[in-house]
Amino acid sequence: MSVDDDALIEIFDAADIAEMHDRFVANISGISRLKALLAGDYPPLSFKSPDYMRILTFVCWMQTSKLREEEDTDFREMLGRHTGINFLGAVMRGLNPMWDHLQAYLSREHGIELDLPGIHPHSQIGRTLRIAFPTLRDKAAFKRLRQIIGQHKLLDPMEVSRAITTTRDLITETMPSFAYNFRLFESSWRRGGREYMETTFWRAWYNFVAEYTALEDLLIVRGDFGDHELFRVSPAGERRALRQPEDARKFVPDAIAKAIKGGAVMMEDLGWGRAKATSTQESSLILLRRSRLVECDDGAISSYDDINAHWVLANFRNRAAVSTISPQGARRAIGWRDGIRVGGAYLGRSPFTPILSLPNGTTAKVSLAGDEIDMARVSDGLAFPSGVYAGTATAQAEGKIHNTMLVPRAVETPRNRRLMFDHFRDVGEDQFYRGTVPSVDTVLRPWVGERLETCDEMTSIAEALYARTARGLALVDALEIVRRGLSGPSSAPREWDILRTFADAGWFDLTLVRNFPARRLLQCAPSLQTIGTDATMIYGPAPIAFVERLRTASSAAGGVVEVHHGISRWSLPRFFVRTPSAESQRDFIDRIELAERSAKAKAVPVKGDKHDAHGYHVVARFEDARGFFAANFHEEMPNGLYRLERNEGKRPFLYRSVVPGEDAENFSSPSIAIMAHHARMRRKLFRYDGRALSAVASRVSLPSSWAEWAAGRSACNAGPVLRGGNWIYTYPVMPEDVSRLSALVPIERSDGKGTPWIDSFTASPSSRGRAIFDSRAGRIRRAGSALGKSN
Repeated sequence: MSVDDDALIEIFDAADIAEMHDRFVANISGISRLKALLAGDYPPLSFKSPDYMRILTFVCWMQTSKLREEEDTDFREMLGRHTGINFLGAVMRGLNPMWDHLQAYLSREHGIELDLPGIHPHSQIGRTLRIAFPTLRDKAAFKRLRQIIGQHKLLDPMEVSRAITTTRDLITETMPSFAYNFRLFESSWRRGGREYMETTFWRAWYNFVAEYTALEDLLIVRGDFGDHELFRVSPAGERRALRQPEDARKFVPDAIAKAIKGGAVMMEDLGWGRAKATSTQESSLILLRRSRLVECDDGAISSYDDINAHWVLANFRNRAAVSTISPQGARRAIGWRDGIRVGGAYLGRSPFTPILSLPNGTTAKVSLAGDEIDMARVSDGLAFPSGVYAGTATAQAEGKIHNTMLVPRAVETPRNRRLMFDHFRDVGEDQFYRGTVPSVDTVLRPWVGERLETCDEMTSIAEALYARTARGLALVDALEIVRRGLSGPSSAPREWDILRTFADAGWFDLTLVRNFPARRLLQCAPSLQTIGTDATMIYGPAPIAFVERLRTASSAAGGVVEVHHGISRWSLPRFFVRTPSAESQRDFIDRIELAERSAKAKAVPVKGDKHDAHGYHVVARFEDARGFFAANFHEEMPNGLYRLERNEGKRPFLYRSVVPGEDAENFSSPSIAIMAHHARMRRKLFRYDGRALSAVASRVSLPSSWAEWAAGRSACNAGPVLRGGNWIYTYPVMPEDVSRLSALVPIERSDGKGTPWIDSFTASPSSRGRAIFDSRAGRIRRAGSALGKSN
């Protein structure tokens, strides 16, 4: 009988083991005539159900609890110390009748065979002493087993099984529970898989090993929206969230614990935004205490991410990164590095231009087309000042010449070089809304609000991302490019909002890898759509090279390119080609050689899957206030949006929305799950002020296919807008299109389009829960909530 401290803490709803102990003791000591029951004065009646389980659980728990010390060897003394009742010399004839009654009851009522050891020797408490697991005697066997196996194979089930079965006198006749639980473990691991990890024997063995041997990993994982999550991971795969790396010191190997104490932990890059602490290999990735940044060589760090207020994850330029954390450091080689490659050249747009790496004290002269450039001094070399550069850059240092080619823009991606979206390989960020639109008619109503020309920083980011995404790009790498491009402006949007802008403009597909819990960008193919006989709308990515070809082809066909700027300096422009006739339009289409935009399906409201999520366990819960998923490993899901992980294998996450009174729904996409969960909770999602649409619930966004549909009809792309010191992601939408979107997502309109008396009706608390159709707004409005549902 194994009674786990953690399980009892949960049962008693206690904060810690001390509080659980007090509640458990109060529960036992409150039993009337406890001493008489244990003495056997009131044996259980055969026709009644067990009413003594608290007593049996308690006497087993006090032998196996972490609170038990090695000198606690007398059963009656332990019982008396916990309950405050003197049991020294007391008769304990009542325990065995309880076990016998439980055995008969389980067999009669449930068909369960309770395998009990004999009552000899020590007929009063001997059986109870041998039922509990793991007791001090069992832990003594574990200690011997640990010495036999050796440090590096302690959690190898085959080694554990072989050591026990081949070691004499490890299991004695006084350890029937040990032998019984070992047999269950051995039969489980022999069947294969990971079921053996759930056996009582393995959990007890693992807890013993973890107590004396620190074997856990320190893991950093990139979250769904660019944030970071910190965990310690057991060899059995169990993860526990951490607030600080210091919280893992007593669970990780000594070498890593010392590194944490020193403030510099080598991290092994596992790919897809995951990194694990390591002490066996050199790495360019280091978990670094923020205060130690000043100790690093100038320019040794190419970039770093904030983990929290005290720690950063730094990416060093050289492989043997640990040697750079010193005032002097090794001599650096002279050469060009850290640029965005464009074929055999580098992108010549600052801050993505390459850096000339120089050893300390070395001077160099850089020229471009014969003109010397006044380079900017950076920590570990020279960088091009802000601007756009083209041609061969020549660096002269220590009597040697180092050349590199710079190009001012990315080159167009050939059709056969682009890695396209594949339903067997990818899950779209829009999930079941991918490729759908609120309406399939083709209408152009240009937005009448203020438009702003795209800023230089956004243009440079666009060129860099386009150059890197031909064959797909991991989300973590895309965020790094955006972060690098935002290093100049004093006030800039969040990296995720920038990526959302590109997705909503049709440049990239935000996807989830179907066979791994990771995210990446896929470059979309450009396409076109005709509007009448004089206008052609261009969809998809539009880097500078493509726009130049667009202008050339339209001019040759007698047309002209119209540029429609977006709602923000951080938005992307949309392009139209105006032609004087249908023949000219056809000539342009033949010249530009773009595919016709594929037909879209009309979007309809879709609910998530309602299966029971069997085979998954909870790893995080969505925090409304922060807009991120925070680590959470409680298996109960009473209310909220949860991120679930597959129990076996590296499979994609599942997002489960649990709302009281409704069936739980499951989603593959975090963005769709968040939008659906807010709606199921009857929260405000979006607000329309007559000119633009913006979210009012945390982390809510329109599916990219809908945002692109709205941008195509209004000829204006969405983007982050600075309002009141905060960046708010905003969609420029015409009122007619808001009505269509209202049929799919709850939108609160404050544009004066509603009926006044209905406004008063829905605002009245006495009308809560009632609904009415507002013909002006074109939707059903529900009192007490801004979530009107359209027909």
